[in-house]
Order: sequence, then structure tokens, then C-alpha cells
Amino acid sequence: MFGDRPQIGDRVVVRHRITAPSDGTPVGYTRTDVTGPLLSTDPLRVQGPDGPVQVAADAVDSVRLLSRETVRNSEIRQVESAAANNWPGVERAHVQGWLLRAGGGFTRRANSAAPLDVTARLDDATVAAIRDWYADRGLPPLLAVVERLIPIGHIPAGTLEAPVHVLVRDIEHPPSAQSVTAPSDTPVTIRDAASDEWVRSYVDGRGDRVDLPTARQVVDAVVDGRLGFAEVRRDGRLVGVGRGSVTTAPDGTAWFGLTAVWCSPDVRRLGVARAVVDALTAWGVDHGATRAQLQVEADNDVAGAWYRRLGYGLHHRYGYVRL
Repeated sequence: MFGDRPQIGDRVVVRHRITAPSDGTPVGYTRTDVTGPLLSTDPLRVQGPDGPVQVAADAVDSVRLLSRETVRNSEIRQVESAAANNWPGVERAHVQGWLLRAGGGFTRRANSAAPLDVTARLDDATVAAIRDWYADRGLPPLLAVVERLIPIGHIPAGTLEAPVHVLVRDIEHPPSAQSVTAPSDTPVTIRDAASDEWVRSYVDGRGDRVDLPTARQVVDAVVDGRLGFAEVRRDGRLVGVGRGSVTTAPDGTAWFGLTAVWCSPDVRRLGVARAVVDALTAWGVDHGATRAQLQVEADNDVAGAWYRRLGYGLHHRYGYVRL
């Protein structure tokens, strides 16, 4: 439901059938599980507690994606709260445990309701209040349904769209910002505000039809935090951008949030995106962050695998439901 296709390195649990030994020795059970990091998919290999385990494709009953480490519901709320402060939309309201956000329709995250409080429910009165709030702003009512925070049984079957993986990592020891450069020794510049060219490049890269003032309001918004906007130029032309934030979760953890990473198609696979990410991460540490989080669409295998290679791992998942 939330995007269950794992990437290499993700922790999984594989349930598979047991093949009876060739000597006819009986076995007391027919199925077993192996849990650990996914090493490969063809053949299917998982790092079990006693070493790698290879499972034949025709013996697999199921493969279930797990968070990299055991995660409590309260920890999911902490990350979601820091992420909501990082990309909060332009208008906000709290309704029965839900944070309602509006941002002129630019990006799902800035125009959806998130269940940040333990009291969040999907009863009829709450649904009606959420619908009314978005109707007053000419927006469709959209929920960001976070796994485990809202019971699966409360979500109508087949209604979840655009599943997202929330990835996290520790960042006490990132690369030095001074050592990070894009190709041709072009430095990564981080500014306190986004230029019009930065906003236009990000919007055009997404393929969104939105006016620039609306997009600017969304990318400029942060709650109780600070922002950094990265630029990489080649021959005076803007070829890479990224947005970093440092916001604080309710438990006091300072989180670096990575968003809006884009590079021009003609410089992809040349290290520009990596330079942007490394420079922004170092900037985040300089401003007190100790952990990092980002969101990547579950079906974006290329980006998901790339961020995992940078040390990120799955924390939790969410998706969107239209009321």
C-alpha cells in the first residue's frame, strides 16, 4: 500500500517455503522467515544473522519492507513534525490532531493535512472539518496518511496515491563544505534566500504549472527554523539547486531537511547533485543539525537507491488520500 518494493540495503523479511532435504529427512515446518538487509534481488539474497541466505524465486511467499531500525510511533511523529516545519505551506491550522497546510496548490506536501498529534482520527466530524477548511481555500481536501499513525482500516481500499519513503541518517561527520565542489571546480554557493532564477529552475524541473510568486511563498516558508538555498553554476548558467533546512522536533532533536534537489539534464551523473547534497548537509551541521531526513517517492527507484548509497535508510512511509 505504501510502496513495498525494497531497494538494495533495505531491511526486509522474506517468508519462504522450506525444501525438504534430498535424503528424505522430514522437517517440522514448511515455511520460515529470514530478516535482514537485502543484498540482491536476482537471485534473492538477504543478510541473515548467520550469513547471507539465498532464496529461490519459486519458494518466496512474500517480501516485506521494514524500517532500517525498529521505530516507535512516537519517533515517527517526531520526524513528521520536523518535516512539517521544514515544508509547512503558507497557511496552517490545527484540527483534531491534524496539521492542515495550504500553499496555493503547489506540491502535495504543502497542501495536505498530516496527523501529527496522537489524537488524530478520521471520524466523520474531523473529515467534515478538513473538507470545509480546504474548500474555503479552493483546494481539494488531501490527507498525508502516515503508516501506523492512522489505522489501515480507516483508509478506503485503493485510495492511497503517490506513496513516499521517508529516509533518515545521522550527520555528525559529513564531508567538509570547503572540500565539496561541482565539476570544473565550480563552488556550491549557499544563500539565505532563493533567487528568482533558483525558483524558476526548481518549478520548471518539476514540470508544474504554477506562478512563481506562489512557488516562492512555498519554498521560502519554514517554521521556527532556518533555510539555505544551494546553487551550482557553470559558465554563469545555473545548473544545480537544492534547499536545506534546520528545524527542531518536539523532543529537541535538530533535523536537517533536504528538499528541492534539481540539476540540469546536461550535467546529470557528473557529480552536481552530490555536490549540492554534501554542501547543504555540511551547512546543516554548521547550524546545529545532528540528524537528516528527506522524502522520496516510492516508485522513484533511481533517486531512492542513490540516497541510500549516501547513507540514508528507511524510517517510515506515507501516502496521500483524497477525501
